[in-house]
Amino acid sequence: MPPPPGIPQELADALNFLFDPASLHQQAIPKRTGFNRETINDLYSVDRLLPASTLYLFLDFAFEGNLYSGCKTTLPLVLEEEISLFTKQYAEWAPSPWNRERSSLDARLLDCPAEFNVSVSRKISHMRARLWEGMVPMSGARWNEKKLDDPLNWQRAFEFLLGIVKTFIWLGDPDISRGIKDNFNYVAGVLKPFEDALNARRAQNGVTARVEMRALWLEYMTDLFETMVHRTYTWLRDRIAETIAKAKAQYDAAADAKGAANCYEEGKKFLECWADLNRVHSYADFAIMMPLDGFAGFPSPNRTYSKVVGSMFPLPLRQDERDEMSLRLEWTRGLRAVEAPDAIRRSREDIDAVMQEVKRNDEYLRRELRGEAKTLGREHWIAILHSRTEWSLARGGPRDQRWGFVVYMLTHTPSESEWETFKVKLYEDFARSGQWVDGFEEVKARMDLQWVDAKEVGIPHDDVDAAKRHFSTFSTSPHCRRRTWKQDFFVIDTPSFISYTSPSTSIQKQPSYGDHGGFLTLIDTVSYSSAIIHQEAPGYQNKLRVLGSLVFDDVYPMVVSLVQRPRQLWPLAMRHPEQVYVGPVLEGQEKSWDGVWDLRGVWWRAFLKWRGEQGGGGTTAS
Repeated sequence: MPPPPGIPQELADALNFLFDPASLHQQAIPKRTGFNRETINDLYSVDRLLPASTLYLFLDFAFEGNLYSGCKTTLPLVLEEEISLFTKQYAEWAPSPWNRERSSLDARLLDCPAEFNVSVSRKISHMRARLWEGMVPMSGARWNEKKLDDPLNWQRAFEFLLGIVKTFIWLGDPDISRGIKDNFNYVAGVLKPFEDALNARRAQNGVTARVEMRALWLEYMTDLFETMVHRTYTWLRDRIAETIAKAKAQYDAAADAKGAANCYEEGKKFLECWADLNRVHSYADFAIMMPLDGFAGFPSPNRTYSKVVGSMFPLPLRQDERDEMSLRLEWTRGLRAVEAPDAIRRSREDIDAVMQEVKRNDEYLRRELRGEAKTLGREHWIAILHSRTEWSLARGGPRDQRWGFVVYMLTHTPSESEWETFKVKLYEDFARSGQWVDGFEEVKARMDLQWVDAKEVGIPHDDVDAAKRHFSTFSTSPHCRRRTWKQDFFVIDTPSFISYTSPSTSIQKQPSYGDHGGFLTLIDTVSYSSAIIHQEAPGYQNKLRVLGSLVFDDVYPMVVSLVQRPRQLWPLAMRHPEQVYVGPVLEGQEKSWDGVWDLRGVWWRAFLKWRGEQGGGGTTAS
């Protein structure tokens, strides 16, 4: 929808550039309601050192035996008929003396002492949540959409990769590391009476097999750490190797065309890229680890532990260890590069020699520090999806086991053919899901949205509250698919529809690649206290615009695994020009977004002034 007729062309061009079509159509731009730039910069999340989702999923593991790595435990498990005991008060089922306890296991596990809650920046909170759950830091499609695979953008890639390492540096902070250990031991203490009571109950019922809840807890957390560490490190290593290889190919092409002696600038740029990315890799060598020292039951006599998860020096000493080992190696070529950088930049042979020496030495250091890489199976959320689907089918569940979200066609304006065009574009985004996500191809064919036509079921045009009321009934009805997520749902409102059918192209001129495109609106059905919203998600109104390509391999695993709620994703969308969640964000990315907001303020005020001069009145933009 174009700006009003008669508007000066310069102003019209600016409005078209700075506002998406839906905003101009409604004459209502996204507003920073309840927050400003300083609020966002100072925003912190209060996180549990051991997230509640970890405890929920541990109880699943105690029955199903599925480890984060994709393997199965060999330890005895809780029986199916014993699952209900997790939520029952001890007084209802436990033999004496445990029947004096009025609480239940799950209540005690989730009653987290305040000492295990910590304040953490929004970006580290989000990245920790992803990695902790065993997810890759970013999918392949997203990495490529953001052009982080392009050596010309290596500084953005460096910033993102360094953010991953900083997340582990935070985890390795002495206070945080000690808190994680103490929280683990607290949970082990809570599991002890349940273990004793359950085994006493089994003995009364003639069941000889014993369950060791604390041993299961140690195995579960050890495997969670192993998966987080190995998947993250492998992903980071591969991205660095790919980017360096592409950058080297570009340098070689220039050297072939002009001669290496005439490629000083190309050599300089390549070596800067190579040195910075290699530096991140070196940090990752000693930072991406998780200690188990002091954990109850560690070391288990029946397990061999790796160099990256187990007994180890604190993080600063691990860096010292790497530096000391490095000093014992030969760095002849590297020293020459430091002493005569200009000569190196003009010699392809010298560049190759330096790279080979560094690669050889770094590979040795990595083997000494980290041992051998570990092969992992499916991402944990996919393993759970598999397990629950098979369990349902084995017990006569519905044959339709498609997984995903309910989505409401909330806008009444489009015709049937326009809806078909919209869906084609939307499903093209979905088709890019899952690259670099272990196991995704096994479940990709069953991912889908369950569509509800708002007009057919009597929901007024763009009425989110009416959709919430309908969803509260529909989600518990037989019409809702078994594997569909039933706590949140998507809507295609007018802005969502227009984002696909009339996308803004001019805003793509901003240097932050992959930040703009079609989106859906996620509706959060949970009620939150105003204090939580004010502290952690100012301006959040229980809805979140989500880039279409992130629905299934990003948002779905996080909300279904209870790793992060939509309100916890909102802080990453607050500074976006259309307030869309586009995945993990970088400082440089947000600065480019701030530029759009600043220009909007200038041109919107100019538009309102012009409209006032024309006698049309005006409102104040915020």
